[in-house]
Amino acid sequence: MEFITNKLKFGIIAVSVILCSSCSDYLDTVPYSFETVDNLYTSETGVELGLTGCYNLLNTGGLQGKAWGSFVGGMPMMLNGGTDEVVTRDGFNDEAFSVFGNYLYSPQTSTLSSNWVTLFAGINRANYLLESVETVEMDEERRLQVKAEARFLRGLFYSYLSMFYGGVPVYTNTAMQTNPNAPRQSLETVYELVISDLEFAYKNLEEENVRGRGRATKWSAAGYLAKVYTYLASSKMNNVGEGLNFELNSFAWVDSQSYYQRAFQVTNDIISNSELELVDNYRYLFLEKTDDVKAQESLFTLSGSDSNVQGNLNLTVFWRQPVGASALGGGYGYMRPLGELFNKYNDLDPRLHHNIVSSYSSELSTKETVGEYSYFLPLEAETPFDVSLCVGKYRLRDADEKMISAAWSDGDMILLRFADILLLNAEAAYFNGNEALARQRLDEVVLRAAGTQAIFEQLSTDYYKDDFIEQLLDERSRELCFEGWRRMDLIRFGILGETIESLSPDQGKWNTIVPTLKANWAAHKIWYPLPLNDIELSGVQQNPGY
Repeated sequence: MEFITNKLKFGIIAVSVILCSSCSDYLDTVPYSFETVDNLYTSETGVELGLTGCYNLLNTGGLQGKAWGSFVGGMPMMLNGGTDEVVTRDGFNDEAFSVFGNYLYSPQTSTLSSNWVTLFAGINRANYLLESVETVEMDEERRLQVKAEARFLRGLFYSYLSMFYGGVPVYTNTAMQTNPNAPRQSLETVYELVISDLEFAYKNLEEENVRGRGRATKWSAAGYLAKVYTYLASSKMNNVGEGLNFELNSFAWVDSQSYYQRAFQVTNDIISNSELELVDNYRYLFLEKTDDVKAQESLFTLSGSDSNVQGNLNLTVFWRQPVGASALGGGYGYMRPLGELFNKYNDLDPRLHHNIVSSYSSELSTKETVGEYSYFLPLEAETPFDVSLCVGKYRLRDADEKMISAAWSDGDMILLRFADILLLNAEAAYFNGNEALARQRLDEVVLRAAGTQAIFEQLSTDYYKDDFIEQLLDERSRELCFEGWRRMDLIRFGILGETIESLSPDQGKWNTIVPTLKANWAAHKIWYPLPLNDIELSGVQQNPGY
């Protein structure tokens, strides 16, 4: 059996830690360090290194010879592409990336295989840590915290797997992981574990992040519980996937009202008892080196490294920063925004010309200074037909101010933030019969975006809809676009297909791909296919339609 190591880089520490077998990808998971796994887990220091290895899977650049399976590269495209927000740039063809914005993914898509391996590797690392930490001599309070962090991460990995693929094999210990023929379990079984893990973390994690950036807290677990509760409640309410007649991925077991009540309770706890808040300036949430500002609104963050190492890959360069030269902070523009998103905004909404821009221009670019750093300003997109229309939400600083490659980033990236919690609270309040509170929460988000009372009043008038859920989903898109939630929002409300059908090829520069998008779309594509290699190795059942 061949094993492959992975160098874990965390600050100035570089050690080899927990990895999986290359033979059966995620099923054989005996981990080891430079010496042996027994030597790794003989001290509290070894436990901390093992825990860091679990976090490392969220933004690893590659694993077992497979690239782009984490939030570096693949997952942002899997979570965002092919909606009314962003699609593959017309004419761009790269099997690893383009297929997620035009619905041409298949069981042979390499990024899906990488994602499957990466997420299960995270689960396997968490399982090994949960078993090993029980035998190590260490402070009991810290032991409990490590277990809570590991269970948070296991729940997080499984929640993304289930949103991508539906029911998957469930492993709660290392002995189970050695079974190469473990069957897929139902969504009900998967979410029993996810909720159990996140609830344990919610109960036991500390409220404040005392061990450095990028670590889970009580509020991280609470926030992802809210995401899970609303995902399940809305999916059941809207009969998601029922027409596919695939029992493994059924939501029939869900009690929507109960889960919306739980979502309301947990989001109220976050709003009332955490110190999180909406920061004054929306834009500062997405600048590379405004980490102190991000911390005020972030429930869970991917932490950038300031080490000049190969694994310090950029999380936005493929499509979530303005197109242009890397020296200016520019990216590649693999995916581009649609006119429908541009037109959701009133032109007075400051989020419009931050989130959607034209490219950087080396001749015309000017800078702004925020804190200690400078950022080039892209050209403004005046209409959705701008020839260089691109996503502009995330910004890297002037490359001359960096000690690392211009295309890499040492800034933090928020995965879940307080504005989302307010919108989830609004959703839960509405389905618990309190529309007045629901609209109040939504107004809080719009007011922050507006910046002034006068603009807020104009936006409130322009954005108002009698159908609150329609208005809420529009506001979630305006506020959270490109952050990884739109595809899931459209799926869980049962409107991804009709949203694609409503797109027009005449609404913007990149809408020319809309006919291709419609031709490739099919109802079963709310789920990604399980990778072909893993189907062949384990014999698990494929999702319908592939």
